[in-house]
Amino acid sequence: MNQPYIIEIIIMAAAVITAVTVLILGIKRIAGFVKKVVHFFDDFIGEEERPGQPARPGFSARIDKIENCIERVNERLNTIDYKVENIEKELQPNSGTSLRDAIIRIEARVDSLEK
Repeated sequence: MNQPYIIEIIIMAAAVITAVTVLILGIKRIAGFVKKVVHFFDDFIGEEERPGQPARPGFSARIDKIENCIERVNERLNTIDYKVENIEKELQPNSGTSLRDAIIRIEARVDSLEK
């Protein structure tokens, strides 16, 4: 056998091994990316209940749940705001009908009784 011919075969084999290795690594990388994309769409769409696994709601169902929760929180905050406004009104003098006016009258009576 000719010496240069053997070197060419070794170089070709090394090139083929390198190409196959790069191809396998590339396929693994692409497969990992595709797997992540599939998981994303599974989470986005949601999954039905199956044996041993509960159902997982999709993105729109989760958003609906969040919006409903926010709506209830807003209703509660509006109720609290209304109550706080009423309390603030009672703590400001207003010609005799507020709690503050009653306290001022009581204080004046106590002062007059002390004298």
